[in-house]
Amino acid sequence: MIHLEHISKTYTRKQEIIKAVDDVSIDIKAGEIFGIIGFSGAGKSTLVRCINLLEHPDAGGKVIVDGVELTSLNSKELRRQRSNIGMIFQHFNLMPSRTVLENVLYPLAYKGIKKEDQIKKAKELLKLVDLSDRIDNYPSQLSGGQKQRVAIARALALDPKVLLCDEATSALDPQTTYEIIELLKKLNEKLKLTIVVITHEMDVVKDLCSRVAVMEKGKVVEQGEIFNVFSNPKSDVTTRFMKATSNLSKAEILIKRYKDFLNLQNGDVLVRLSYIGKGVSEPIISSLTEKFHVAINIILADVALLHGNPIGGTVCIFSGEKEAIKEALASLDKDNVKVEVLSHE
Repeated sequence: MIHLEHISKTYTRKQEIIKAVDDVSIDIKAGEIFGIIGFSGAGKSTLVRCINLLEHPDAGGKVIVDGVELTSLNSKELRRQRSNIGMIFQHFNLMPSRTVLENVLYPLAYKGIKKEDQIKKAKELLKLVDLSDRIDNYPSQLSGGQKQRVAIARALALDPKVLLCDEATSALDPQTTYEIIELLKKLNEKLKLTIVVITHEMDVVKDLCSRVAVMEKGKVVEQGEIFNVFSNPKSDVTTRFMKATSNLSKAEILIKRYKDFLNLQNGDVLVRLSYIGKGVSEPIISSLTEKFHVAINIILADVALLHGNPIGGTVCIFSGEKEAIKEALASLDKDNVKVEVLSHE
């Protein structure tokens, strides 16, 4: 559905050349939910705005959507093709002086559609996003989640084949984020929409996307099936991204600020264990305790499901004979459990 070929985007600011996107090539399949993730400043939003040419890529880059090369079109042709691409944003971009119904009607105003048909379609879309009871409200009377639902209905008004979501859940609380994720899943399935999600929120990617591209400094550093990328990261930035969004990253904070809480005794070893798939459901801790006669105190744990496959780990303190601890940790390596020694006494 979407083919990006050698996309770069360069800005000049105060005589400084900034390459926001640097030679990115991505293929996104029809009907899939594809995530583009990375830390702030990675170039995610610039890249997604190149898909509908809100940002024009540098010369040589090609954007092809549903078989049409957008980068070769004139202004009139591009406007017509853009109707196939809806977009929603972090801050909703609703018109405050118009009602919910009027906001959804806006894209239909100049399409030569009878007024009664416009209203019928807008009401159908608001029903689809569960806002039939809010059609006469103004944006100021809505919650953040309701505003985003209006924005989604408006983005769907022209029956697009692609929906671009630029940090669409960043301004929402966790429960509302979950509701928007579920709505996007429903729309993807019901309307066969291809959805591209730009986010820095790990939970959004894990719950919503089937494949993902990881960006840093304008480049895609790795991409693939979401479970493969996160269970076996190839790049440093993916590893850092996972740690930054995981409960297990608090281990470093505990070491620096709350060492007394850890109460490490002579010979104790604080480790972070990272494991995937099969290992998560096996009684690893109890097996180690029984086999090597070591005591294991779990300090932190974080396990998530990626399309039914568990991925996660624990931070724990190993206590016992030095040689027994060494053998226990060595046995974990054989079971494909990554072991990081964080501190020891």
